[in-house]
Amino acid sequence: MGNKTNAYRWFEGELVQIDHIEKVFRGDLVAIDRQVDLAVRNIEAFIKGIPALNMLLWGEKGLGKSTMIKMLLTEYAEEGLTAVEFRHTDITDLYGLYGEIRKMPDRFVMIYMDDISFDAGDSVYRLFKSILEGGLEEKPKNCIFVATSNKRHMITEKAETFGDVYDRDEVNEKASLFARFGLAIGFYPLNPKDYKQIVKSYLEQFNIGLYERWEIEAEAYAMDRGGRSGRIAKQFAIYKNIYK
Repeated sequence: MGNKTNAYRWFEGELVQIDHIEKVFRGDLVAIDRQVDLAVRNIEAFIKGIPALNMLLWGEKGLGKSTMIKMLLTEYAEEGLTAVEFRHTDITDLYGLYGEIRKMPDRFVMIYMDDISFDAGDSVYRLFKSILEGGLEEKPKNCIFVATSNKRHMITEKAETFGDVYDRDEVNEKASLFARFGLAIGFYPLNPKDYKQIVKSYLEQFNIGLYERWEIEAEAYAMDRGGRSGRIAKQFAIYKNIYK
C-alpha cells in the first residue's frame, strides 16, 4: 500500500491501489442538498473519532449515489478518509480486509459496496448480516460500511403469501439486514424543476449556455431515455456539446 491515494480495491485477497478517481466537490452536486448534508454530517463525525453509522444510499440509478462517494473522498482526503471498494459477493474475505484496515490507524476507511443486491432465495445476505453485526470478531473502529443499492432493503422482496397472509418471519429476516445500516439515505426520481436545474449546471459546465428551447429539448431527451436523472442530465449536455 502506498500513500498516493485514498482509494483501493479489494481483489483476490489484496488491497490494490486505485490511482484515477474523478474529483467531485460538494458544489457540483445539485438538487440533493438534504442527502449530501446527511452523509457529510455522518462522515465528519467519523473522521473526528465520534461513533458513526453504516450508510446505505438507495434509489434508482443515475441519481447521484456513487457521485456522492466520490465527493466525500475528494472533500475529506486530507482528513484521512479512504475507501476500499469491496464486492459483496466476496463476503467471506471480509475478515482478511479487517486485518489490513487495522494496519491503517491514520485512515478512516469506508468499506464501499456498490450496487448491492440479493435475490430472495440468496443465503449470502444472512452471512453478510452476521458479519456486519453479530460475529465474534469486532469490526475495526476506523471503518464503516457504505453501500449503494437500487433496492431499499437490498433484497428483491417477493411477498410469499398463503391467501392474503404474508410470511412475516421471512420479511423480518430480510429487513434485518437493512437495520444494520443506521443511516439510510433515499435518492428519489427527479421532478422537472430539479432535473432542469441539473441540466442547467451541466450546460454551463460545458460552456454551452442556455438557449431558447433547452428546457423542452432536455425534457424530451429524458423521456426518450426512460426518465429524469442526474446521469441523463449530464448525457444531454454532452450530446448538445457534440451536436450543436
